[in-house]
Amino acid sequence: MYWLYWHIIPTSNDCTETELMGNSSGLSMESSEASPTADVGSDAEADYDCPICQEVLKMPIRTKNCQHVFCRSCFQTAVRSQGPQCPLCRSPVSEREHRATDIQQKMREKKGKCRACGKEKLLSKMRLHYRTCRKYIDEFGPIDEPTVPLPVQTPTQPQSSVFIPNIVIPTHSNSAGRVYACPYCSLMDLSDMALVEHCVRQHHQDQTPIVCPICASMPWGIPDYISRNFIGHLVRRHRFSYTTYMNESEDDDVQLFWALQVSVQEV
Repeated sequence: MYWLYWHIIPTSNDCTETELMGNSSGLSMESSEASPTADVGSDAEADYDCPICQEVLKMPIRTKNCQHVFCRSCFQTAVRSQGPQCPLCRSPVSEREHRATDIQQKMREKKGKCRACGKEKLLSKMRLHYRTCRKYIDEFGPIDEPTVPLPVQTPTQPQSSVFIPNIVIPTHSNSAGRVYACPYCSLMDLSDMALVEHCVRQHHQDQTPIVCPICASMPWGIPDYISRNFIGHLVRRHRFSYTTYMNESEDDDVQLFWALQVSVQEV
């Protein structure tokens, strides 16, 4: 579903075709097109994005069997939720995969441009920049850091122009999770991925400021944060369903507890 987004959404100065598509294959030591250890000519900035969270890698680990690279926290969350299999190719993995130290070193040396403001930063410092970059936050919303919540941002648009959608919790047992109403046309009973596809297909030209209903329903979400580029936010933040990789009912404290448990076991 996600590969058709770049055909639909027109590119802008702040958001390129490559950024909308992201890195869906992950870093692999077996592929010269997806590996940061390949030839310099193929060492693209997007190769350092985590396939799960679609952000710059944070404490990257590499799976032993398939050589895919993820943020450590993203990988561990996915394994706890889906079992000991690679989130990309389903090869058997261990929750205690080793750090990708070669990639960490490259990120300390290689610079990339902020997706919003264009400033050059070391890739190892890019996430820190995104947390304070006003243009990035306005474009895509606060970067997902569940254990380090950001303050609620004051919208620059009048409140009267903002539509805050209703969140409907399904009661039928065969539902995989929450369902939502489209914030533009109020089409009901959409899953998170159906909402993304519907909005990208039908409302990609609508610039109305929107509170993201998916983020607002998450325990770590900011329920009144208004995205000025809602479609860009959906494409950037919601390429996959959270339920695929984690228990969406866990709040920050529970996730922090599990992270500490894993860290203790690794000592």
